[in-house]
Amino acid sequence: MSVLAALTIVLTVASAAHLLVTFGLVRRLRAHTDLLRQLAGSNDRLLPPGTALPAFAGRTTDGSTVTEASLQHPAAVALLAVNCPHCRTNLPDFVAYVQGAGYPREQVLAVVATDERTDPAAHKEMLDALAPVATLVSESGTQGTVAAAFGTQAFPTFYLTRPDATLAVGSHAVRGLPDTTAYRSAPADR
Repeated sequence: MSVLAALTIVLTVASAAHLLVTFGLVRRLRAHTDLLRQLAGSNDRLLPPGTALPAFAGRTTDGSTVTEASLQHPAAVALLAVNCPHCRTNLPDFVAYVQGAGYPREQVLAVVATDERTDPAAHKEMLDALAPVATLVSESGTQGTVAAAFGTQAFPTFYLTRPDATLAVGSHAVRGLPDTTAYRSAPADR
């Protein structure tokens, strides 16, 4: 009987320790979930709606120059990085979004950022996916001329502009962009 009592005590202690570890893990997961929710929902790193489109000049992949003045509005702007997993996840959604919203290629600007670790095949793949729907600029990281003009601190970043070349909305995920019909004809906020 003493062996059975000892085994019961050992199992009870082990179960209690396991329960304490589980509670600790759940508490830590909740804290991390809250932090991720704040980060994902944070628009602190985005230019606010109503801001005039920042001045920029970038060399497109076809050799021409695109500026804030040459971009036709309303427009959709995507700032993506080849080495960003979230950018690759959002890429097909962005292509579908601009196609579904009826943006012609002249009203879509996609900036594709690279760095020294960028795989040339992945870079080409991203450019090929965007080429049918966007004017393309390929530059180096957040220090490229277009990304720097937008104050880009995180990839991906998406903006929609109004007909008067002011920013209507910004998001770090395509799912955060609204139905564009309201922005394609809405006047600027006063």
